Amino acid sequence: MKTLLTTGFALLAGCSVIALIDGCFQFSSPQVLLRRELMGFALIGAWAAAVPAYLMLLVLAKCLKDVGHVAFWVGIAIGLAPLLMAWIPSPYNFFAAALLSGIGYFPISKHFTPVGPVRVCFTLFCMGFVAISPFLPSSATSLTPNTYVAASDPRPIPTGIDVFLISIDTLRADVIVDDPNLEGDSTAPLPFLQGKIGESMWATYALSCSNQTLPGHVGMLTGVDAMEHGVRSNIDLPDPSLPLVSEVFQEAGWNTAAVISNALISSATGMHRGFDIFSDKPIGLAVYSELISTTVAPHTWLGMFVSPDSAGRLFAGIFAREMVKVKAIPFADRVTDVVMPQLDAFYNNERPFFYFIHMLDPHVAYGPPPHIRGVLSNGAAAAVPERFLPNNQAKISFEMVRDLEHALQHDEISAEVAAATLEYYRLVYLEEMIHVDNKLKEIFARADASKRPYVVLFTGDHGEQFGEHDFMEHANSMFQKNLEVPFMVWGKGVTPGELQGTIPGVDDVPATLLHLAGIESPQGMAGRSMLLPPLVRPFVATDNRQIAVYDGTGMKWIGNWTKENEDSDGFVEATALFDLNADPTEGTNLLLKDPDAANSILPLIGTYVDRDTWAGRQTGIERSAFQQAAFDQLGYVE
Repeated sequence: MKTLLTTGFALLAGCSVIALIDGCFQFSSPQVLLRRELMGFALIGAWAAAVPAYLMLLVLAKCLKDVGHVAFWVGIAIGLAPLLMAWIPSPYNFFAAALLSGIGYFPISKHFTPVGPVRVCFTLFCMGFVAISPFLPSSATSLTPNTYVAASDPRPIPTGIDVFLISIDTLRADVIVDDPNLEGDSTAPLPFLQGKIGESMWATYALSCSNQTLPGHVGMLTGVDAMEHGVRSNIDLPDPSLPLVSEVFQEAGWNTAAVISNALISSATGMHRGFDIFSDKPIGLAVYSELISTTVAPHTWLGMFVSPDSAGRLFAGIFAREMVKVKAIPFADRVTDVVMPQLDAFYNNERPFFYFIHMLDPHVAYGPPPHIRGVLSNGAAAAVPERFLPNNQAKISFEMVRDLEHALQHDEISAEVAAATLEYYRLVYLEEMIHVDNKLKEIFARADASKRPYVVLFTGDHGEQFGEHDFMEHANSMFQKNLEVPFMVWGKGVTPGELQGTIPGVDDVPATLLHLAGIESPQGMAGRSMLLPPLVRPFVATDNRQIAVYDGTGMKWIGNWTKENEDSDGFVEATALFDLNADPTEGTNLLLKDPDAANSILPLIGTYVDRDTWAGRQTGIERSAFQQAAFDQLGYVE
């Protein structure tokens, strides 16, 4: 019995020492996170790995002079194996750890081995730590901390109104305003938002500068076009020298706040600048779990026993149960839960505020809350093949959406099956917006109750595709449904009516809001206030593969980026030209009939390409582990 206990406590003490160090400092992870939880996770994994070593040591106990010393150093080696992976690739890390375990066979080891009572006490302490750790509050800290906290605000209180900017991620314009080019009614039943159209200055659609979240929001918050801000995709980083509209409001004396539900627009990408309060609470466990499964789990014993994803789920099930529960709560609810108390605080302060509110709900995976799921889609589900139908109330996942896209592009399903499946997916997507609409109604009921004047600009960062040109989702084409987003402005100082003679861009958002607030736009914000007389203008959008140029008269050109770090000559390759006036669904590529059809627009294209700052702004920039994890968690593919 003494040998059993001596060997066990010595072995567990040795591996626990190193496991605690590894979990605390997380040498194998590019970003330290959930420190206490990962210490417990590393301990459990090390103890599991110690079981076969324990049995082997018991067999060899009679041959060993001091089994306690040997067991302790074998434990050290077990703890070191995953830690060494930060510097020594597998399997060499195991060889190095095994060599170190040999110290216990030499008499010198007794000078570096704690005595039996110490090993027992330390092991019991670690066991208690693991036992209570899952029941303690999370050790997670905000990945996007507040940027400004002051007990007293020395700025003069300006005379102005409260300003709301609402951005709904992945929202097609035709969800709000029906697209006459589509069969049937494309809109969702949204009593609050559609009821506001009569009070709004609105457009059938606005154009985003991108088909992706980060560059779309960079345009929306900087007020400059895609060529100027130099962010083509979610893996780029915004240039901090470009001021955000939040910084302008803050400097003018407004309180500023933001609540976001997409980590791509967090402090990891610098989008927190100018906000007194910047909450990423609605993101929840999403990015943490991605970091755990992609960086920490493969470098722990548990991650070696099971797949990284399984290790991530095991970690969450033990140490992050409350965060897992939050994951089941719709983003609109999480955002609203943050917004309402902040509004109460703002309304107790006479200083006007600028509030940026972002909701991710319509983004894949599509999964409205149970009380709404099926309100629109139940009747359509019967015609969908089992291959494309989620189980019960499960979300329509990335994998299912991309499987459908593959089937569309490779003619694996009939036109009838494709139409039925696309309609079902679209209706589930619309159900997401029903819930968003309900939550926006709650938020603005509170704003109305304050009796303070305010203005709201409602828009989105990019659109979404449901089979148009055989594409699904976004970030994969420059077709209209990827770029068209809603545009509605209501509140004090707004003359209701449809915008005529001009198409807004997301880069017009800052100028419009600053105009309504009575603040002069900085010289660098080139976007135009929609309160000014209409003006026909060209427009540009881009991602990391393509560029789209509108000439302002209805012609739209699309080209591929062909080289990096080159001048305009040979920098882009024309792929398509559409006359949107005669062909709004982009069904006829004019370049196929006449390669010279775009000659008249070439000077405009050249002007945009010559102005492109992407190479200069992104050279030498490295994304953080957090940004990469957010990119991966949202299902993007480079």
